[in-house]
Amino acid sequence: MENNVGLPRIPKMNKPVEVVQPPEAKIKKNPGLDSYEHSWQLFIYLIARGIRQLPQILMMVVLPLVVLTVVNIILESIPTYSLYGPGKVVVLTLVFLTSSYNSAVPRAIYWVIMFTLGRSLFIRVRNEGFSKVVGDFRQFPTQLKASRDHLGKLSNARLLIGGGIGFYMANFLSRNNRIDKVLVCYVLALALVNGLSKGSKGLLFVAIKLVVKDLTAWIKSLPEMSTETIYMVVSGVVFGLVGNTIFAVIKLGSGGYILGTILAVAGCVLLIIDKKEVNEN
Repeated sequence: MENNVGLPRIPKMNKPVEVVQPPEAKIKKNPGLDSYEHSWQLFIYLIARGIRQLPQILMMVVLPLVVLTVVNIILESIPTYSLYGPGKVVVLTLVFLTSSYNSAVPRAIYWVIMFTLGRSLFIRVRNEGFSKVVGDFRQFPTQLKASRDHLGKLSNARLLIGGGIGFYMANFLSRNNRIDKVLVCYVLALALVNGLSKGSKGLLFVAIKLVVKDLTAWIKSLPEMSTETIYMVVSGVVFGLVGNTIFAVIKLGSGGYILGTILAVAGCVLLIIDKKEVNEN
């Protein structure tokens, strides 16, 4: 009987292919803003970041500031009282938009905020979308109400203190409430609202919390700065910066200082009363 069955076939095992993983990309890890324990650590980080971005800052802020300073000097030297008709309107409009009649400090604050805020908003719109950024700004009244509801009557003292600070700042920045110098107050108020819209992990909230935390090492009576407290105080500053316009309209040179002092004192009194009631309860 013929046997056609041959030897069993032994399969040849191929050498396993060695899987080579691509090299891991070096990821630069930047600590989050909320990872710092002290305000000086955050400020050192911001200074170091500013030094690294110095060429960019020079191109985007310093050089335009030099050009605008020249423009301010030119506009400031024009005798507007001798102008008439449309020419006077145009010059006064440019003076208002460039804060040419403001003193050096408010003028510098105005243009630094204009450049930094403009760049910040541009980056936010590019990364998050225009509708998202507008939506965040529209949340300002809602977040203010939420913070007020969370704090209850404790919110009144915070809002009054913030309002007093805002009126005081506006009176100084507008050179004793001159109507042609109030634009810097509006720009600063917009910058603060922009900071609030970034949430509790934004630079504004983190910086305030760290500064207050460090100050409590020397001033034990300082109250804790919760997110809601910061929102109320900064909102009060915004209202003061904008509300001080009334004194510019009626030409009351020290109105912001007077009302700001009254509001701040009233807020401190309420703060003491609220703290006393909390301790008793």
